[in-house]
Amino acid sequence: MKLIGVLGGAFDPIHYGHIKLAKAWQDVATLSKVLFIPSGLAPHKNIVLENKHRVEMLNLALNPYTNFFTDDREIKKNQSDLKPSYTIETLQSLIIEKKEDQAFCFLMGSDAFLKLESWHLWNELFNYCHILIIERRESPIIVDQLTSALKKEWSERLTQNIEDLRGSSFGLIMTKKFEYIDISSSQIRDAIYSNKNLTNLLPAAVADYINLHGLYR
Repeated sequence: MKLIGVLGGAFDPIHYGHIKLAKAWQDVATLSKVLFIPSGLAPHKNIVLENKHRVEMLNLALNPYTNFFTDDREIKKNQSDLKPSYTIETLQSLIIEKKEDQAFCFLMGSDAFLKLESWHLWNELFNYCHILIIERRESPIIVDQLTSALKKEWSERLTQNIEDLRGSSFGLIMTKKFEYIDISSSQIRDAIYSNKNLTNLLPAAVADYINLHGLYR
């Protein structure tokens, strides 16, 4: 199977933490490409900026990366039905378009995985993708502390072998510890409001766009 990464988020704004996570998994799992999918109406997040700015900043940030792409299907869906964008529905729409030799890998942090049971139809996600988890220092996955339902999925699906991912279209979990930039979009918005230097937080093209349009002021 050719593995395709899927990274969802508000990207409000996109920053180096998002890019480094995607790049790390691309290197480890040899992902053929990574789709960055900005949220439409996100059930778990309050989105600050309007859609056009988030998409444009994504396009600017991903431009240097040959195999990173913006996928705005959730935003387009939200424009037509004004309902929340659930990950399960996004994956279902991706599956319709995929080729037989492709498998989707949903990228997430361990903090998100530990809250997975709060997601809409969470246990059906495994029917459409593998889940690749970056284990964050502040949110370690301690198996004995998982709920019984999450522990069951973990024990049945966990692998550390990339070839297992390539041999199946969906249903596996892999976790890695990467060095990453410990930042959040909310911290960046605060830094912009306080006129702090953004050099190490997000791409220069995104910082220029934010300044040009006076965003997050």
